[in-house]
Amino acid sequence: MNFKLKFNSAPKFLLYLLVVTGVLLASCSPQVVEVEKEVVVTQVVKEEVVVEKEVEVVKEVEVEKEVIEYVEVEAEAPAREPMTFTYAHNGPIRTMDAPVTWYGSTHWLTNTIYECLIWRNWDLSGYHGQAAESWEALDDTTWRFNLRPGITFHNGEPLDAEAVKWNLDRVRSREDFLVHPQWQFISDVKIVDDVTVDIMTGAPEAYFEYVVSYNGCELLPPDYMEEVGEEEFARTPVGSGPYKLVEFTESDKYRMEAWDDYWGGRPDVDTIIYQVIPDSATQVQAMITGDVDMMAKVPEPDRVKLASTDGIDLLLAPMNRMHHLYLRADVEPGTMSEVYPGYEPVTLDPLVRQAVSHALDRTTLASVQGAAVPNLVRICAGYPEGFADKYYGEAAADAEYDVEAAKKLLVEAGYDPDAGNKPKVFFESLTNQYGNEKEVAEVAAVMLEAAGFEVELTVMDNSAYSEQIQGPGANRDIMLTTLGCGPAMTPLFYQCDWPGKNNGQCIPEWDENSTQILSTVDSAARLDLWADWQEYYLDWGGDVVLYEMQNVIAINDDFEWDARKDGWMTFRDLKVAN
Repeated sequence: MNFKLKFNSAPKFLLYLLVVTGVLLASCSPQVVEVEKEVVVTQVVKEEVVVEKEVEVVKEVEVEKEVIEYVEVEAEAPAREPMTFTYAHNGPIRTMDAPVTWYGSTHWLTNTIYECLIWRNWDLSGYHGQAAESWEALDDTTWRFNLRPGITFHNGEPLDAEAVKWNLDRVRSREDFLVHPQWQFISDVKIVDDVTVDIMTGAPEAYFEYVVSYNGCELLPPDYMEEVGEEEFARTPVGSGPYKLVEFTESDKYRMEAWDDYWGGRPDVDTIIYQVIPDSATQVQAMITGDVDMMAKVPEPDRVKLASTDGIDLLLAPMNRMHHLYLRADVEPGTMSEVYPGYEPVTLDPLVRQAVSHALDRTTLASVQGAAVPNLVRICAGYPEGFADKYYGEAAADAEYDVEAAKKLLVEAGYDPDAGNKPKVFFESLTNQYGNEKEVAEVAAVMLEAAGFEVELTVMDNSAYSEQIQGPGANRDIMLTTLGCGPAMTPLFYQCDWPGKNNGQCIPEWDENSTQILSTVDSAARLDLWADWQEYYLDWGGDVVLYEMQNVIAINDDFEWDARKDGWMTFRDLKVAN
């Protein structure tokens, strides 16, 4: 009897899959396993029947038969173990009430727990929505934001149009917030409906999308804030981002857990920890032992060692950061006059400030930093506003470096270095924040001395430097600092009413130029204004740019991460490596 399977008659068969053997999977990747497949089929066969003394006939009968076959199928991967990622943060980290401050090191961390309306793409190619699902410019001074329906904060409080208005009104009205001046471009915020809000600007805002996604953009829950107060909120913050801050020790260790109900889906990495480790040598050792999974700004002497360590990869990325020397051009800002009553910095004289610039070999200083390119102006070369062909690179730096010119300027300012009459400068630096600050300051001090200055250099650890010098604005003649270098907000920092603590200036013509830049939507016309802005900046000389930095990052190869071109060390998009 021949049996022929008839799979073209689907109603006439049933298919059952029976897994008869256990399979132990060695990894999380999909595995191919062999299983039994029991097929129950209905057969149509012909059976010959002989009827006694009559004609032989044929009849069709239906029978069922079980056939066992073996097939290969893809087994479902087992759930992986929870993954924890630890980043070695240089610190310090300030308040968790993020809109209060504009310090980038704090916003790196809080970016994981708070949403803004929109956010900058990692490669600076544009913007994407966070709390806002979509947005558009209705006219030159009105932008409409459509919120994601149903989005909430971690505590279930709705993130609606009222919450957005409360947050924007808060940052633009609180003069005690460091971010306050940068939010003055907003003239009004109007609620259209529960999920729609309009932001009005007093004048056209050339860099609107950038400034609305910058420091202070974090959205906090109004009802919870009112319930617990600002002081308690800073200890027990609630956001709406992909991670919840579950515990922290101030300026030490911050632990964040993935939020299951995040609108964009649960993050791939379960736990993110920011561990404050100010010393780079300690960070390197922690990378080697596996106590941390990433460190930035790897010092040059340690790069080969980390690159040759199993499980560690090195990345080179733009940092969007510059090292500057702040030169005191005004005694008013900060607490210097209180800490050092009666002290008059020699750098108040613009001739002395120009001498400092000529005394510095930026090409050598960039090599001391270990991953940097010399620059003369405040905007990074990657932006058109930086005029890279004129101000960026070794040729421009070498043309500015002129020790003899520096000495002549000091003589013109009333000093005679060759006769022992040298201007004395107090020079403060931190140890290591973005890479080799201590070494850079030491070499810069030698250069200044060679040009006729008397230098008293003080190098402090990061926390002390922040608390005693940078934070209160107690710097005297010169301090080494790090600044971002994007064009969108930089003009604000050099206007008469900017409440900077470490330096000050008020040049009415420069103010007017900056105002025009920030309200000129046409990019070509704006670039012409920027050319004038850079000349004002160089003539003033209150900042001396040294170089823009590149970031050498060590990362555990268990993780995948695209280094952001704005230099932010934030991990919303961190993935577990396949």
